[in-house]
This record gives sequence, C-alpha cells and structure tokens, in this order.
Amino acid sequence: MKTEISIGVLIKQHYPKAKFIGFVDGIGWYVRKGDLKRMVSAYEDVFTFHKDELDRFKELLNETFK
Repeated sequence: MKTEISIGVLIKQHYPKAKFIGFVDGIGWYVRKGDLKRMVSAYEDVFTFHKDELDRFKELLNETFK
C-alpha cells in the first residue's frame, strides 16, 4: 500500500502524462476497506478481474492508444 502511494507520486512527478492503473482482487479487501481506500487513491483508475471490469479496461486501452 505504501509502495503504490510512493510510486504514484513519483510517476506523477516524472511522467505527468502517464496513467497509473491498478488491479485489485480477492475478498480480503472487503474487510480491509481503509487499506484499500488508501491504496487505490494512488491510481488514476482501478480495475478488478471481473469480466465487466476487464471489458472496461480494454475500452481504456482502446481510447488511450487510438
């Protein structure tokens, strides 16, 4: 969690046009909501491995690399 936040800051500082995207999985985040909230705050967008989310990620890639 601290790693994601630190890396997010560095990416924004050195690569301001870059998108820092995260993927999360597992039920463990359900009971660690505070940790999850802090971790995902580092990302520009966050996805899960659910089919709908993977489709949304594909759309992001298509839009980004047009």
